[in-house]
Parts: sequence; structure tokens; C-alpha cells
Amino acid sequence: MGETNGIFTQFALRFSTLEEMEAYKRKVAEEQAEARKGWVEVSKGVFVPPEQAEGAERELDLSPLDLQSEKPKQSTITPAIKPTDSPIERRKDFSTIRQGTSTNALTKLRATEGKGLTIDQITGDATIKNGNFILTIPKYEQLTGLKTSTYQILDAITVALTESGAKSPTVILPLEEYMKRRGLKDRKEAKTQAKADMEILRGASFSWEEKRGKKVESYAFVNLADSGEIRRNGDIVFTYGTTFYNILLGYPVMPYPAQLQTLNSKKNPNSYYLLRKIAEHKNMNIGKKNENIIAVKTLLSVAPFLPTYEEVMETGRQLDQRIIKPFERDMDALETTLSWNYCHSLDQPLTDEELDTMSYAKFEELLIHTEWRNYPDQTARLERKAEAVAKAEKKRTTSKKKKPAEE
Repeated sequence: MGETNGIFTQFALRFSTLEEMEAYKRKVAEEQAEARKGWVEVSKGVFVPPEQAEGAERELDLSPLDLQSEKPKQSTITPAIKPTDSPIERRKDFSTIRQGTSTNALTKLRATEGKGLTIDQITGDATIKNGNFILTIPKYEQLTGLKTSTYQILDAITVALTESGAKSPTVILPLEEYMKRRGLKDRKEAKTQAKADMEILRGASFSWEEKRGKKVESYAFVNLADSGEIRRNGDIVFTYGTTFYNILLGYPVMPYPAQLQTLNSKKNPNSYYLLRKIAEHKNMNIGKKNENIIAVKTLLSVAPFLPTYEEVMETGRQLDQRIIKPFERDMDALETTLSWNYCHSLDQPLTDEELDTMSYAKFEELLIHTEWRNYPDQTARLERKAEAVAKAEKKRTTSKKKKPAEE
């Protein structure tokens, strides 16, 4: 019960009672339904505005549905990735992906009961929280669970959205293309796993706060998806929730390492989470002295399959075997994308003696230096940033000159 109360306190400023929260959820659902009023179902669970329906039918290769007879012929939906007869090369080391506070928090969650996960014994709904980020998944006990592959398919969909120009909330990703991204060989197994992951994604909603300028914006019960399915021909069809889609459009684009899609979560369970955090850190600090330096503590905080110091000390004190060595193993698995080494605060590498005698306390205080392989050139981005800073500084200087003298 304490866990549940903790969840509701996250919204103390917005809701004073459970009834108010439920009323807010109903209001959000009604607003979303109103926003989609008059939309046409072009595939099971996939709705689009009427002016896009004809184009959607052509792109999805659907038989005509009961559509309105008078439909304006305007813009059509262009799927993020179209099927092609020729093999698609997916050998580039980086893609691009829209990302921000909510997506970065979402892709660090692990559903572990007793560690932020609460399952309602009556409804079977799961609530997973980490800080002020709260994810809700309906009927969770009937599903296969939130897995690393769930985040990998969401990333693949968001990459497709980003690289297609994000002109529509509906993304169509052929299963064959997804398998190439992931390095998967067994079509039947890939389709089964994709279906299970889509079941999680299409029912998920989340609540969080994020800083925008000087303000802190609160978001409550935002639906990740309006719909999602794996079609009979293998196409992954996913439509982002209206609110979340608009939030995504406001997020910046980040270089996305292709290796994030191919990492084996059974052999290296923490590698996806470590690489994604390092990529986010690099992108956020591009051009700064610390862009390739990140704290061990920071990485430990996002490695969901490593036990905490306290957990290890309760059951045998094998800190090296249970934390340090698995951490190093899963960092070494990133060698396709980057190399790494421990360092001190001034980017000074550890000596052999320091490495041989390293205690856990010392390990936890260290930094990690990374060297990226084939990271996309950021010169143009840094030049634009410098120009914007110079322009803002010039504007401030001009404003000061025009300020009237005090009498």
C-alpha cells in the first residue's frame, strides 16, 4: 500500500484525491477521442484523418473499408520505411533518433517487483516508477513482460519516424527491415517477439516532469500509442499517441548507434542500457570537455541487471564477481562502437598497479573515458550553436546600449 501511495504523491500538486486523478484520466481520454473524431479506420486499430485515408489504403495495400463517400484528396500518409524489392543495406554505424526526457527515462526502466514495480492484484495493471517517471501497463500479468527487445523495437520505430521526416504519427516498418536492423535470422521467432513487444507498447501510458526553459512541465497519463499491430504480411504498423507524437516533434535529434539494435541481451544484459546512456551523454555535451567522460556511478545507475552494493553485501560480499566484472564484460561488448578505459578526474588513465589493487570503493569513484569509432561529424552543429550564442550575445549588448540613462 505504501508503494501505491508513493506513486500518487508524485501528482500531489495536480491531484488531491484518487477521484480527481481518475477524473483527469477520463478527461484526457475524452479529449483524445474528440481529437480523433471523424477519423477513419484503415487497418485494425489504425486510424487516420479522412483526408489521408485513401493514401493510407494505397500504402497499406488494404481493401476498401466503409469510408465516407466524399473525401478531400489532399496529402497522403507516407510510411516511414516502404517495402522494397532490392536488399536494404543497413551497415551504417549510426542512424538518427528523436529523443528527450521521457524517452530517455522510459528506456532505462526494468520491471522488477519490489524495485519500483507494483502490480494491482485486482486489475493486473503494472505501475513502474523511477524518480518522477511513472509507466503504467494494463493487464501486465497477461503479457510476456517489459524486455530489452521492447525498447529495441520502440527505438527502431522512432528511428524510422525520425528519418522519414516525422510527417505522420503512423510508422510502417516491414518485418524484414526490422530483422536486418536487429541482425535476426528466424522470421517466425522475430515476428512472435515483435508481437509480444507491441502488446506492451500499445497499452502503455506514462507520467513525468521535464524542464523546458525556466519552467517545469508536468505530463500525466500520456499514451505512448494510439494503436499498434503486426500485420499478416509482417509489416509493423505503429501509430504514436497524439500528445506523445507532438512531444516527440519538439525533441532534438541524436546520433543513434546501430549496435544498440544488435546487442544480445542474454549474453550482455546491461550493454544496451550502458550504450544508450553514453550516447545520450555524448550528444548532450557535444563540444564540451566532458563529452567523452562519464562517471562509473552514472553508468551503474542505469545498468538494471547489476545488483546494488547493499544487495551484494547481504549475500556474500562478492563485489568483484557480481558487479565489477559483469560491468566490464558488458562495456567490452560495445567494442564495435567505442573503446573505453578507466580514468581519473583530469582524464588521467589508471596505472597497472591501480588496476590490480582496485577496491570497490575506488571503482565506484572512477570515471570512464570513451573513444568513439566513426561518430558522425558534428562540425556544422557546433557552428550553428556558436552562431546562435554570438547572436544572443549581440542582442544583449545592443539592448544594454539602448537602455535610457537614469535621470
